[in-house]
Amino acid sequence: MPDQPISPARPPARVGRWVAVGGVVVTLLLVGVYDEFILTFLTGLWQRVLAAVGLRRQAEAMQQGISGGITKRFLPAVATYAALYLGLCLLLLRLLLSSAQWRLVLRLYAGALAVYVAVVLLGKFSGDAVWAYRLSRQLLDFVVSPLPVAGLLVLFRAGFGPQVPRS
Repeated sequence: MPDQPISPARPPARVGRWVAVGGVVVTLLLVGVYDEFILTFLTGLWQRVLAAVGLRRQAEAMQQGISGGITKRFLPAVATYAALYLGLCLLLLRLLLSSAQWRLVLRLYAGALAVYVAVVLLGKFSGDAVWAYRLSRQLLDFVVSPLPVAGLLVLFRAGFGPQVPRS
């Protein structure tokens, strides 16, 4: 009997894509579960890096100027964690969506982050308004979470937004 190559049910590129999706989902879950550990690690890392380059005092002064309504943690660590989590969410969406849907997702995330910045600035310019900081914090917590990812996937699969051509 001649050797015949076994043809997979799915092309290798498609299987690789789903492996990547699974890897990103597992990484997102781990980053979410171990957020305290990651934030503690990032805080120590940023403090050492800033001390090494001579910016420790400036970072401490900047931290004291930040309202506790925004964050009580070390700002560079929080920003790094948020960027990591948001990057993973965007990577997951990129793997699962068409190009047109992906472009819409980028505009939606950019709009949400612009609203966040506007609310923080409004709070700052209105004399450290507590309501603005609370609202901005809730908005950022929403954006840096799996909720928008799940919501956008459900909406796109239900037919809202740019349509994916059927093959």
